[in-house]
Amino acid sequence: MEKKSKLEGLYHKGQDKIWDGKEYLQECLDKHGGINVKGHDADALHNIFMIILWGELAAWKISASLANELEDNSARMAATSQAHDEARHFYVMKDYLELLGKDTSREDLNVNADKFLSYISSANHVSKRLLGMQLMVEPLALTLFKIVREKNIDPVLSDLLSRFEVDEARHVAFGTLHLPNILKKMTIAQRTDLWVWQFLGYMKQFKIMYSLEDSFKQLGINPREVYESARRKQLHALNMMAEEMGIQYPLAETVMKISDVRYELGTTSENAGYVQRLMKATEKVLS
Repeated sequence: MEKKSKLEGLYHKGQDKIWDGKEYLQECLDKHGGINVKGHDADALHNIFMIILWGELAAWKISASLANELEDNSARMAATSQAHDEARHFYVMKDYLELLGKDTSREDLNVNADKFLSYISSANHVSKRLLGMQLMVEPLALTLFKIVREKNIDPVLSDLLSRFEVDEARHVAFGTLHLPNILKKMTIAQRTDLWVWQFLGYMKQFKIMYSLEDSFKQLGINPREVYESARRKQLHALNMMAEEMGIQYPLAETVMKISDVRYELGTTSENAGYVQRLMKATEKVLS
């Protein structure tokens, strides 16, 4: 009963905190005298936030489908609230990028991000879509929001992202609260399939990170900071979910160490040679 109350609470909090995207974007534009980002910085923001734009659309579609598929009415309420939030995030981000003077068509989306979002959206079980969106994509999005907002590259964007963050935190909570209910009803074979699917999803995220390294550096953001912050948020979300189940998440630390190794071997952001990256990866395994 307590968990249902928490899930219903997410819906009611969402209702209380609804904001008008069109109105708030205009307020931000008036407050800061418009968007004053141009040249390579505008290109870098576009590269990063096209992923957010299309991630919001994927989250909108997934949360709407969950509201239809989930059997628990409290969870349906939370999913419905999220679908409303994601719709707002999508049109606000689209409007912002167009004001930045950039194309927002899917053809201009990072190919690695496109493949990853399709991997999540086309998952064959509700547990995968819930875990993938709420505990993989949302923590990564929260990381990007926080880092870009704190850099204050564009005050208009920073103000928008502060609103996005509040909404997205509720979405992560939805996953941590309800996924345990689904897992308890799954067979060992189904759970094993989920863990393998999740691991493969983590590996796909790295290609996105690598492809954005130049954009991060253009904005004065350390790519390693983005990776490590996203890693912490994802692990925290998984541990919160496990706590709801009264268990330890299977092989969470091991998976994260493998992730660290994968990142070290693939990153070129610090201009280190392969041998140096291999040595650093080995240190991660042994630490």
